[in-house]
Amino acid sequence: MIALRSTLAVAVCLIAGALAGDQPEVVGKEEILHLDQFALPARWAPAEATVDAAEEPTPGGRPALRLHIPVDHHAGEAKYPIGWPRMYAELQRPAETGWADWDRFEFDIHSTMSVGQLPKSPLTFQILCPDRHQNNVVNLDQLELGQWVTVSLPVSDLKHLPELARLGFNISESNYADQVVLDFRIGGFRLIRSAECALADMTIQTPVVYRGAAELRVELDVVGPPDNVSRGIPFELRQGETLLRRETLPARRGKRLVSLEIGELKLAPGDYALTAFPGDPERQREGTFRVVPSPWEEKR
Repeated sequence: MIALRSTLAVAVCLIAGALAGDQPEVVGKEEILHLDQFALPARWAPAEATVDAAEEPTPGGRPALRLHIPVDHHAGEAKYPIGWPRMYAELQRPAETGWADWDRFEFDIHSTMSVGQLPKSPLTFQILCPDRHQNNVVNLDQLELGQWVTVSLPVSDLKHLPELARLGFNISESNYADQVVLDFRIGGFRLIRSAECALADMTIQTPVVYRGAAELRVELDVVGPPDNVSRGIPFELRQGETLLRRETLPARRGKRLVSLEIGELKLAPGDYALTAFPGDPERQREGTFRVVPSPWEEKR
């Protein structure tokens, strides 16, 4: 059988409801956990800016807050009059930091300014950890004036998830002209994941292997609820129309580089296909690889 050389232990840690007090909402084939508590102005501590409740909700009908920034190149801190107007929200641990069981963190944002156009770096979003080198900093360069934009961050790309401590937004006043007035309406904070176990991506890292190779290295990006993921992922290995093996392998959420043991199959030179979720068009993923004679065979 194909075996995983690296053990894929399953960590089942449901946080549905722990973050927001509610069960996730199922929309299509996704689960959405709304984090409306982050749209409360009282959760945020602003500096060189103000924050209040936005008068209108997001396009999805969720509450939003307004970050109001009057750019002033002569105010701010004494050493840095051209500074970094900002706001931060402390995360309640562990209730608000269990992001590892989710696929994406998202929010919606609407931008206005009194004059001019947004710079290339209009606003920065930070997911902060205790040590500076562990911060996750995202330049929100996709913002557009007068339009709602959805910011979507893959959780698998975030560093040091267990140490998340607070969220932050800031601008650099040096990117704006003096006396410009900015308003950022931000809301619809949410965590999203697939409602069923699926693969966001599958990549064969060794597309060419020698005959007699012991393993095939494959990178998997597994999404979905932990209890669903724990059921495993079905795979098929084929050469053309010939089925060589079919089985369900253990899995856990997130990106993993795994080794599939293929030595016992004694694969002959040729082209092969590895398929995950065969027979399920919406979830099916496929990668190909080639077996070639080894240099040592040719020398003989």
